[in-house]
Amino acid sequence: MKPKRDLRYLAWIRTLPCVVCGANRGIEASHTGPHGLGQKSSYFSAIPLCYRHHRTGADSYHRLGPKKFSKMHDLNIPKIVGRLNTKPVIRIEASAFVGYLESQQYRLGPTGEGIMPAVRKDDQVVRRRSMEHGDCLMKERI
Repeated sequence: MKPKRDLRYLAWIRTLPCVVCGANRGIEASHTGPHGLGQKSSYFSAIPLCYRHHRTGADSYHRLGPKKFSKMHDLNIPKIVGRLNTKPVIRIEASAFVGYLESQQYRLGPTGEGIMPAVRKDDQVVRRRSMEHGDCLMKERI
């Protein structure tokens, strides 16, 4: 079975800070899931790493391998992947669009304005929350 692919998801991962050092430049989507010989894992297993922590540094994912990398940087990669894959939900409540992400609730606007402004606002909220809580992704403790 072919792994799941979504280039937009990888593009979004590259907008997040490195989960090890918090760098905002040179971010790469590091595939962390199981894979076959010469085949990448699902795009949805990717985590944001700067190029140094992904490929080039002495303490990089590619040099150390998943287990040593996780231990050295005190990361819980499955938990980080799970958090990155948490999807927001938009519902209609009392003639308004309301967004939900994990335990948070956001009012996105009245239904009379249509769904697209609510989706754009939801995307902004999710992006802002990801950036503000980047430190939550960094150092997800084992």
